[in-house]
Amino acid sequence: MKSSFWDEWKNISEIERSAIKALKVGKKLILQSLPKKEIVAIYVKGSFIRREMNEKSDVDMVTIVCHSAFLKNLKRLDKKYATFFKPTLQFRGYSLQELKTGKRTGTVFKMSPSTSRFVKHLPHYKCIYGKPLKPTNFFMRSNEHDLRWMIQGFNDLFLPRYKEKKFGFSEVIKQVFWLVENEERFKGHNPPHSWKGLAKSIKDKNHIVHDAFRFRVHPTQDKRKKATFIRKLQAHLNSLERLLKRS
Repeated sequence: MKSSFWDEWKNISEIERSAIKALKVGKKLILQSLPKKEIVAIYVKGSFIRREMNEKSDVDMVTIVCHSAFLKNLKRLDKKYATFFKPTLQFRGYSLQELKTGKRTGTVFKMSPSTSRFVKHLPHYKCIYGKPLKPTNFFMRSNEHDLRWMIQGFNDLFLPRYKEKKFGFSEVIKQVFWLVENEERFKGHNPPHSWKGLAKSIKDKNHIVHDAFRFRVHPTQDKRKKATFIRKLQAHLNSLERLLKRS
């Protein structure tokens, strides 16, 4: 039997053990729900592969299909098993056409990251079925575009939904990781793909990533601390917009 990437891990935590069990079942469900000839590859990404899971982490599975019509099969799995696994197992996906053009062919997964972000991070993800994809075969936006897209996401979606109590504080923190990573790429850096590595690589201790990392490691229910962080985050977004204007 082919070994899995987690077989080489040491000191596996209880939450990781639960995630591995969920992944094994999730993979079987995908293979049962889609014609095998339609499945190009199944990837795992997120905090699980970085070994940075916490109690609110989910397990991200991304299936690449030949044709966009079969993304609906994944959507049905995602809906049916939304609360079945603990940690939560997400069934997401892209079609080859979407990856090649950089355009979504529908609104099956409204909250999924852009195809460009997925392609750029392929080397960091783990393929558990099929053959690994080559990023150079697919569409990638510029680092400037990705940063602008993230800022817009905060201003138009994440922060408004947080104020409406439709988006949790931990979810805002999660998006800060991607914001800072895009910021670093825009500045010409090659940031580490982990919370700890990203925070360590930024020497300015007043940078928003250090506040976010602390909340990631030590979640808080203190409303004042949350409000202070959100204000600092908004100020950081404003400074990034000014940086982009000067570029």
